[in-house]
Amino acid sequence: MDVKLKILAFLLALALVSIVTASACQCVTDQQDIEISLAPIHDVQINIAESYPEQIFVYIKGGLRDGCTNFHDIETQRSGNIIDITVTTERPMDIICAQVYGYFEKNVPLGSNFNSGDTYTVNVNEVTTSFEYP
Repeated sequence: MDVKLKILAFLLALALVSIVTASACQCVTDQQDIEISLAPIHDVQINIAESYPEQIFVYIKGGLRDGCTNFHDIETQRSGNIIDITVTTERPMDIICAQVYGYFEKNVPLGSNFNSGDTYTVNVNEVTTSFEYP
C-alpha cells in the first residue's frame, strides 16, 4: 500500500472515531443546561481534632443520583449555636444517564470559635446532629 494511501486511511479512521465520539458525548457548554439540587445526605459525623484549641470538622457522606450527577458545592452559615451546611450536586438537564447511584465524602472544617460546654446544632440539608464543645 502506498504511504499516501496509508496516511489517508489513517486520517479517515481518525475522523470517523472523532465523529462517533462527539455524537456519543452529550457535552454541556452552557450553565443554563445544568441542574443544581440538594444532595441526599447519608451520614453526618462531628469530629473534634486533638489540637489546641480543638478544631471541629463535619464529615459528610452524600449521594449522587445517577452517572451524570457530580458533587457541586458546600456552603456553611452559622448563627449563634446553629450551623447550617448546604450541600449541592449538579447534573446536565434533559440527558439520559446510567442509573448507577454513587457517593461522595467531604470533611468540612468549622474551626475553633466555640464556647466550652455549649451545645451546637449542625443541619446538613435535611439531616441534623449536635455536639458539645469540650
